Amino acid sequence: MTRGEDPAVGSATALVVTTPAGLEREARGELRRVLPGAAARPLFLKGNVLVLTDLSESEALARLAAADTQFVARVAAVQRKAQITADPGCFAEIAAAAADVGRLRPGNTFLVRCKRRGRHEWASRELEREVARALEKLTGGVGEYESEVDWLVTVQIYQEVAYVGVNRPADMLHRTPTRQRKYAPGKRPLNRAQWKIREALEAFQIEVPAGAKVLDLGSAPGGWALVLAELAEEVVAVDRAELDASAVARPNIRHLRCRAEDLLGREEFDEHFDLLTCDVNLDPSEAGAIMCRMAGMLKPGAPAIMTVKYTTRRRRQHEQRAREILSAEYEDIRVRRLPHNARETTAVMRRRAAAPPSK
Repeated sequence: MTRGEDPAVGSATALVVTTPAGLEREARGELRRVLPGAAARPLFLKGNVLVLTDLSESEALARLAAADTQFVARVAAVQRKAQITADPGCFAEIAAAAADVGRLRPGNTFLVRCKRRGRHEWASRELEREVARALEKLTGGVGEYESEVDWLVTVQIYQEVAYVGVNRPADMLHRTPTRQRKYAPGKRPLNRAQWKIREALEAFQIEVPAGAKVLDLGSAPGGWALVLAELAEEVVAVDRAELDASAVARPNIRHLRCRAEDLLGREEFDEHFDLLTCDVNLDPSEAGAIMCRMAGMLKPGAPAIMTVKYTTRRRRQHEQRAREILSAEYEDIRVRRLPHNARETTAVMRRRAAAPPSK
């Protein structure tokens, strides 16, 4: 267990609050008005705020429940902070942190729920199961109940840090914000995405011949596909989510509602495409790995475009790691920040015409 850079976690009241993405500053101001004297700072990912207050948990939660808030969505009290590693051995530290809160007693029922942000070598469900087992041994409680539990153990992960809370289910605050960002998730206009792919094609001088076939990964809502469909003969748009109606209406956009990996083994796509594009919302290492698995569908020497999205502040490391992974199947890898990139850059490369030289 550690309290790290948040010394108040474990010694005062700490709350993890989710808000509409893009309205964190307004939410922090609202939280400080409801909880005078509180410190509210954004966590790294949008829509997440950590609040530290000298009020008791019950008083802070009661004030938030009674307040006419506009930006608050979910509130969970957290009592401990634990470090996250790639090794599932960190599950024991999380369980120890939850047990150290001192609320779980022999015979108490509890449910472990994990909300994970970032890239890890294990799944949320795996953490929930192993932490529950460890907590049973540490506290004598009974875990893995699905309803009517005495306690809810929440593990909120932000890449390398976990905020751990042990709370009564009734103390978990859920409400619908009355103020939202201008566009709800999935309803953002396609313009920025369209500008981004146009900028990439121009900046890296990539020509899309009239008869070209393009594979677009992470296509929804379809901004890239729309631009590419203006240039190419066919765009295969891959995404489990729906495309915007404007993309669906294009006769040369073929939407496959599946994961990119589901296309592997389909002979019709072997070395079929003249351009591969990828704007999936994943850690750059994961996106790069997908690009490598899909490389066999791209004609040798053909170009590919991938968005390098930053999931932590270590931007150089993200780019370097993406280059390392992509170099297994691609060459001439160039990374550049474009005017319409947000927390990301754009990488352009070409599929290797031959196997990479041995080291």
